[in-house]
Amino acid sequence: MKPEEIKQALDEKGYSLSILAAALGLNLSHVSSVVYQHTSSYKVASAISKIIGKSVEEIFPNVKAYHRNKDSRTKKIEALKELLASDQ
Repeated sequence: MKPEEIKQALDEKGYSLSILAAALGLNLSHVSSVVYQHTSSYKVASAISKIIGKSVEEIFPNVKAYHRNKDSRTKKIEALKELLASDQ
């Protein structure tokens, strides 16, 4: 999503970047930097995800740091499920 789309989605839920920053105990500039993808913070990205009801990957598809660990873990879980199922 583009920064303006993220801000609009938050606004539709009744929140702003400054409210989000206050709720997370962070500076507005830090939250804004995450939205504009100048820096990354899974804490901020995850909070935005929960508020607007979309996955972190949908909101920030270009920030690989947000989905690298999840993808790796998900793949390992699926592989292990297959391995364990084949023994039955």
